[in-house]
Amino acid sequence: MTPLYQELHAWMAKPFIWGETDCMICLADWVLRVTGKDPAASIRGVYDSRGSCQRETGFLRHPVDAVEACLDTIGGLPRVSLPSPGDVAVLMLCDGEGRHAPCGGIWLGTAWGCKGPSGTTTIKPAGVLEVLAIWGVGYDA
Repeated sequence: MTPLYQELHAWMAKPFIWGETDCMICLADWVLRVTGKDPAASIRGVYDSRGSCQRETGFLRHPVDAVEACLDTIGGLPRVSLPSPGDVAVLMLCDGEGRHAPCGGIWLGTAWGCKGPSGTTTIKPAGVLEVLAIWGVGYDA
């Protein structure tokens, strides 16, 4: 099993916990694994709900800015227009209640892998409302 799919399987084994194993902290874990640098070091454990996530990071209203701020702490990652396996992104999804919601995703090659309150899932590109931003992680599959 490749490191990329090992990471996805690790997500499956963990419950969704705001500030510990939410969609963006899981992506930060992946970035840490690939680069050796933790973009979420300053926000791990500082929020524990949807509301406190917004207060502490601004992710729900300005997800790309929130991710950029975290990535800046490690020197940033390059923005790319097309993802390669292992690249991370902020996606806009429908949350199941008819609302649009941002979510972090990792490109698996044919689908996005996402960690959410309902577990870990894969989403084909057609199921994504919008890809807001993609960052190259430098994973060599």
